[in-house]
Amino acid sequence: MTPPDISVRAATDLDAARLAEVHIAAWRATYRGVMTDDYLDGLDIGRAAKAWRRNILEPRDGTLHLVVQTGKVVTGFAILGPATGDADAGTGQLHAIIVHPDWWARGAGSVLFAAAEQKFIELGYDRACLWVAAGNNRAISFYNKRGWLDDGATLEDPRFDPPVSENRHSRIFPDSWLPRD
Repeated sequence: MTPPDISVRAATDLDAARLAEVHIAAWRATYRGVMTDDYLDGLDIGRAAKAWRRNILEPRDGTLHLVVQTGKVVTGFAILGPATGDADAGTGQLHAIIVHPDWWARGAGSVLFAAAEQKFIELGYDRACLWVAAGNNRAISFYNKRGWLDDGATLEDPRFDPPVSENRHSRIFPDSWLPRD
């Protein structure tokens, strides 16, 4: 049963500063030892908030930004839209799903993930994928429990030094989830 004080809505530019805080706190908690301390410690909330504001106001085609709230506090976010790279047509991509570490294992991530899946279906996607850093066992377990399984695709994300190894997880949505005419 979902606590009644957890809800999901579209992000607005007024959420930008909080989304930057959530994003940076989660990355620092998750990626120590995967990314360099210099990189993680150098993440700047002010700079990140400007990027969030721009991305919310001027999203890439088909990209949606969702936030999850616990009470009135934004506790996480998801970014979803069309898949990038060599994905099949009709495939959506969960570009990010992040919950502030203070809110891990308290239901917000599960509610947000279910809302993202529903949004994919509403948008007409019959499958979706996401990329997860190899060794991010907490996230991998979370995805696997929801039927998003490693499909064998890998990449090295060169935005980081050293590059971060990632594995693709994907899910085909059951026909019973798709709207009927």
